[in-house]
Amino acid sequence: MSIAVLGSINVDLVSFTKRFPDPGETIRGDGFEIHQGGKGANQAVAAAKSGGDVFMLGAVGKDIFGDFLIDSLKKSGVKTERISKFEGTSGVASIWVDGNGENSIILDGGANDKIDKGFVEKNFDIVRRSDFLLIQFEISKDVVGYAARLAHDLGVKVILDPAPAFQISDDILKCVDYITPNEIEITQIVDGKNLKERIIAIEKMGPKVIVKAGRKGVYILKDGEILNLKAFRVNAVDTTGAGDCFNGTLAVGLSEGKALEMACYFAMAASAISVTRRGAGSSFPSRKEIEEFLKTHET
Repeated sequence: MSIAVLGSINVDLVSFTKRFPDPGETIRGDGFEIHQGGKGANQAVAAAKSGGDVFMLGAVGKDIFGDFLIDSLKKSGVKTERISKFEGTSGVASIWVDGNGENSIILDGGANDKIDKGFVEKNFDIVRRSDFLLIQFEISKDVVGYAARLAHDLGVKVILDPAPAFQISDDILKCVDYITPNEIEITQIVDGKNLKERIIAIEKMGPKVIVKAGRKGVYILKDGEILNLKAFRVNAVDTTGAGDCFNGTLAVGLSEGKALEMACYFAMAASAISVTRRGAGSSFPSRKEIEEFLKTHET
């Protein structure tokens, strides 16, 4: 089963610190690392490492990071032939990680901002041959919506990670099969008194909702009631990219015919492993690691 990922490719410049500085304050860091990142690229890496046949559709700049990013994706097993190189800089994420593994991020889109509908049309033969399309909102939301509609019309399953979140039009949601907001993002997508109301409101428009809730696990709607799939217990050192790891691995599970709950546990195991390591894509586990983890860990 093949998976296409349309989205951002960034270089992550990661600083580790015991606590975040206050405005105007300078503090000493506990280390600095450079990693391949970007929500699109991260999801492609997660899908490839967990067993998927994955094509990345995205862009990098003609700068010192462009070749590094493409090479990093190749080493993870992602097909990179359709990554374009544009004049200017690659996307850059400046990331701070504190002593609890929480992160704050400043993102500059760079080449990602040059992905347009023409890029989608030029590369849509890849999507046409795919079983799943993964999309996010780190590139133009108009381009994302356009790709979702084209994929939907061809019968390609669409998984949307609605980040950064905003109120999404019904036209886009009708073209999405699975949507994976976190607890904050779902409140920005739709109104409702509680989580159940919000999930129901979104599912009435088409997609199955999977709410990522970090240490609390995942929430889905089953037989009209909220079902909490409990998270695996691990010691987190860096949560950067954990949600992307979930989405990429979820796509693999679903593409292999796993039932939704089992696909979620498969993805949750991958995310649990990833947060015990530093970095985003480089921290994502292999298929063998996920399967071994599932044999030895309980939620």
